[in-house]
Amino acid sequence: MTHSRVLLLTGHDGGRAGGGREALSRLVETVVADLAGPPAVLRLSGRTGAWDGLRGRLGGFNRAAEADLRARLADPALALVLCDGSQLGAAAALARAARPDLPVLTFCHNCETDFFAGACRTSPGIRTAAVLAGHWQAERLAVRHSSRLITLTARDSEALARRFGRGADAVIPLAMEDARDLLAAPMQRAEPYALFVGGGFFGNLEGLRWYAREVAPRVKMRTLVVGRGLDALGALPDNVEKIGPVEDLSPWYAGAALVIAPILSGSGMKTKVAEALMHGKRVVGTTEAFTGYGADVVAANHLCDDPQAFAAAINAACAEPPPAFDPAQRALYEARHSRAAFRDALAAQLPVTSR
Repeated sequence: MTHSRVLLLTGHDGGRAGGGREALSRLVETVVADLAGPPAVLRLSGRTGAWDGLRGRLGGFNRAAEADLRARLADPALALVLCDGSQLGAAAALARAARPDLPVLTFCHNCETDFFAGACRTSPGIRTAAVLAGHWQAERLAVRHSSRLITLTARDSEALARRFGRGADAVIPLAMEDARDLLAAPMQRAEPYALFVGGGFFGNLEGLRWYAREVAPRVKMRTLVVGRGLDALGALPDNVEKIGPVEDLSPWYAGAALVIAPILSGSGMKTKVAEALMHGKRVVGTTEAFTGYGADVVAANHLCDDPQAFAAAINAACAEPPPAFDPAQRALYEARHSRAAFRDALAAQLPVTSR
């Protein structure tokens, strides 16, 4: 057995980073290796049965993964179990029962109960209710059995405290690896465009439908929508164009006049804002989109919950285009949401850092 001081439980498959949660999971693994040496990694990719799911055994933590975890907990060198997500509460409970002296840290991507409650409101039904029930149980176990909890936002910490009686021990904002291609040629379009980037999860679909219905008719600029799983959007106004998935986002960001984030509900933090900062772009977004971001980020961009104000901010960019690359936006990314910033914040929370 290879002895490691940290055992990381994660749903990330170790391959190429995707967007959102996958990218953050990969960053967690990379930064932990940098701080404490390469972790032992239990990759949770299996399926769990419906009954186990209702009991909070989620995120691929099935019977085989349970047996694997028990074996790994026997490693005498092990000094920390890190659960990448509060849906892994059953794993945290097992680790604390098997090794009561062993610290268990849970890194929460969302308050999962709040997130799936929003999904249930958007698409009510037996299945979404069962998913919500399972995540409530899993998150309850995570809060009860983790020796330390980290959330991305104070809001998520407060939601955990309200639902389960305990908030986070630390708040560490979302961060991203730098994926900006300095050599990328801007996407050439016949006219300036606003850019939306995101996949087909309920918060994006809900927000885009609101934007298409309430904002786009007031907007002079064309809006391009880039991402996977957006077929459910349905018909869009003539000035909103669905591009679909692309291989490289850098040209699309480089060619955009600005980025929009019309998100109305959700939990955690919205990756699209940090990604826009990384590419040096200004953002027009809602309160939900900017939740978890600092006052300096909000002040440097446009927070608009009213459709008229949202459209006016975009139209102002038509009249007076912002810089193609804004170094002040990029500086906010580097200071708050880069790998270096995340590493410094996480180092203070790991009891086993070596550097």
